[in-house]
Amino acid sequence: MNLANKYAAAIAGVLSLSSAMAGTQVLDAELGVTTVEQLKQVLARSAKVQEQGVNKYSGGEMYATDGAAYGIDGLNGVLYIFDSQKKLAGVIMTMNKDRFASIYDILNKKYRVVSKHRPFVGDQYALFKPADANIEVSAPHLSFEMEVRYLRNDLVQQFNAKSEAESAAKKKAEAKKF
Repeated sequence: MNLANKYAAAIAGVLSLSSAMAGTQVLDAELGVTTVEQLKQVLARSAKVQEQGVNKYSGGEMYATDGAAYGIDGLNGVLYIFDSQKKLAGVIMTMNKDRFASIYDILNKKYRVVSKHRPFVGDQYALFKPADANIEVSAPHLSFEMEVRYLRNDLVQQFNAKSEAESAAKKKAEAKKF
């Protein structure tokens, strides 16, 4: 193999690794890659960005926008969650519930379905699993809205661990009262 072929093979290998390591894409952002500053720059042109404090699970900043700037029917709002290193850890979209079937179909074409509950009447839910994240679509029966949540795996793990610890602490505190 000559030097030019070795060079081309090395570049192809690097490009395939970088695309394999790429984060899940959502609303022109990339989980684990997009920074607070990058998001603010992009959104400043088209949407009003509001600070929402610090996320108790990721330790990072949160920002919200309305759904008007995205060109997606029924999108009412978007919450961006960052980690302590200012990288995108999650995106939560609030949408009209009547979009459940169409959003499910879009995601089903792109990602592997891990779990679904789609009764004719009642709560609807679906979980999709790309390599680096969980994508949940949740439409409560008695609500007019649903959530589409893109959450990095580490954020889901932090949420589960802190929720279990809080629940155990609450049970222990209640037990002491009896």
